[in-house]
Amino acid sequence: MQKGILNFLFESRFYFALYISVVLHITLIIYSFNQSDSTYQKTLCGPPWIYVNAEEKEVSFQMSFGKLGGESSNAEATDEPSDGEEGEEGDGAGFSKGKYKGSQWENLVKDLEGTSSLRKQFKNEYDQINENSGVADSYIKRNRDYEDIIIKDVLPTVKGIRDPFRVDIESAEDNLFVHKERNRIIEEFRKGDESSPPITMRISKEGEAEPKSPLSMPKEDRSKYLDRTLKQKKEKQLDEFISRFMGYDPDKGDLSFFVRDLYYENLQRLAYPFSGDPSYFAIDYFQENLNKEDFLRQMMAALSENLGTNTGTEILFTIENIYEIQARALEQYFQTKEYLKLATPEQKQTLRYETLRRVEEKYRKLLRDKKIITLKDVEEAYSKKRIDIIDTLISKTPKGYRIKDGYFDKGRILWEAGMSRKDSKLLSEAISNWHRIPNLQANGDFLNEKAYEAIQLLLRDLGNISDADKLSSGSKDQIEFILRTRLSETMNKKKEREDKLLWPKSKLPTK
Repeated sequence: MQKGILNFLFESRFYFALYISVVLHITLIIYSFNQSDSTYQKTLCGPPWIYVNAEEKEVSFQMSFGKLGGESSNAEATDEPSDGEEGEEGDGAGFSKGKYKGSQWENLVKDLEGTSSLRKQFKNEYDQINENSGVADSYIKRNRDYEDIIIKDVLPTVKGIRDPFRVDIESAEDNLFVHKERNRIIEEFRKGDESSPPITMRISKEGEAEPKSPLSMPKEDRSKYLDRTLKQKKEKQLDEFISRFMGYDPDKGDLSFFVRDLYYENLQRLAYPFSGDPSYFAIDYFQENLNKEDFLRQMMAALSENLGTNTGTEILFTIENIYEIQARALEQYFQTKEYLKLATPEQKQTLRYETLRRVEEKYRKLLRDKKIITLKDVEEAYSKKRIDIIDTLISKTPKGYRIKDGYFDKGRILWEAGMSRKDSKLLSEAISNWHRIPNLQANGDFLNEKAYEAIQLLLRDLGNISDADKLSSGSKDQIEFILRTRLSETMNKKKEREDKLLWPKSKLPTK
């Protein structure tokens, strides 16, 4: 009997060993999973080419689009340096520059080193100021971020201008990873150490997210918040807004209105001419485009989550506006090339001319690669991209939310392109888009209603013309004037607000 049992155990030794091995492995796996926060949690990293190769270390990224509910909307904003305060560039002491050699960021580090003493090497003087310009001295003498104009991206839309807009949406999160990693390196260089926390991103499993509550914040409260935060750096405003409010319901409540107000009232600023030297205005136009990159990267990533919602529609309107302004910034870029050719030796020693020179040099090859050589190329490339954005908006907006504005803007872009190219087909297509508006479902605001009604009245008086060839040059000019002045009232209010809160004129001394 005993011998039979021993024979059985000997003959079955392989199966016993296999059983024990399986049990031990299962036990080890269960133990390991119990030590983690969740069996479903993952850490995702950006594309591998953004990392350095000289030193291996664990790097992760984090991207957050806000908290859900429970966040007070009336908390006071923390103090930050305002637009009027002078900034200072660090020299990178204590920063490990060598580890970025041969990496994606090698040129960035070189630019940081090259601009660290920019203000010491070049004069920051104010000459040829027009005393009757009506522009406040607080605006004229405000701090300009010359280093960032050179180092960061004042023309962030150029790289993908030839890509379909759907590609921009698909690559939005990767682009944001790269953007944040670049900003982290810049911050570390200027601080002179490498203590920035790792950038990580947690992905929740499907169905794990909590229901989102609607944001309740009427216009009066939104205006108070925006007035209070207007002087903060634009990156600070955007980061605070995303962390506090983007977690609310994107369809219900006031979040969609708040996104619109944040961009048009606080982040989109006016640039004022105040000198016969055009380099001042070019610098200010690049300054105002500087933070378009941050908004574009963050809101494109937010769009990938919110496409097909009211908030997603408002984001699309702001992004289309960024492309419109970027086209104008490129016009300034091409004009800058002419300023530099005519600059005197004294002007070349100023901070603003040196900044313009480096910006022109920075984008020269990229623009050539994208076949943007003339202003005509700018107009054609950007009009096409803006139409693509508006077509996305029209096809994705929920229940026709603001679809009338969508068709109006599509018609406006087509009309402006048609007038620029003297193309009657584009002008007729614009009229066709405007003719569709009366039959569209009314949902949400129609901000261009007054301009639309003025155009429709003109076309009706001419016999409801649809063929632009039948329009006289005078009628075309009238439509052009309506489109050009449609925002006059809004811009005047915007200027009054900025003058009051940002650029107050100094009071005359009392006698």
